[in-house]
Amino acid sequence: MIRTLLSTAVAGVVAFSVAPVANAAETAPIDIRMTLDSPGMREYVDADGTHWSGRGLFDFSVLLTDVGSENEQGVTMFLSVPPAPMDVQAWGDGWSCEDAEGGIDCHHPDLVVPGEAWPELHFRAWPNDYIKDTIDVYATTGDYDPAHEGVHYFNDTST
Repeated sequence: MIRTLLSTAVAGVVAFSVAPVANAAETAPIDIRMTLDSPGMREYVDADGTHWSGRGLFDFSVLLTDVGSENEQGVTMFLSVPPAPMDVQAWGDGWSCEDAEGGIDCHHPDLVVPGEAWPELHFRAWPNDYIKDTIDVYATTGDYDPAHEGVHYFNDTST
């Protein structure tokens, strides 16, 4: 009897350890496009990724597109920005945004179909000092882990 119980328990543990996790989260099926909208800023791409550099105020946009196979109801986005020396303002049709620790939280309630984008979200940033950091966007919908895109950013205050 004990041998049967032990065999059954071992078989159960082995079956459990190789079975796929039922609720493993996947990355949100969202394509994130960050576009620099300021002619005074320089954008370049190298092996380390995209870089934006310049001096002072600049504008950029974020476009989130459903690249999955299902309709997606609403999207939540977090914009992570460098600490205190940069103030950021956000706006866009249908977007609600609020300041959060480390950045800005934004939400858009609309349903989009595969291949469709939510309305573009615009940002204006005022760096107040020398900054060498990244600006990161995390976006999700439903029960997915957030998709991520970021750019390296450098604000030069030298004279």
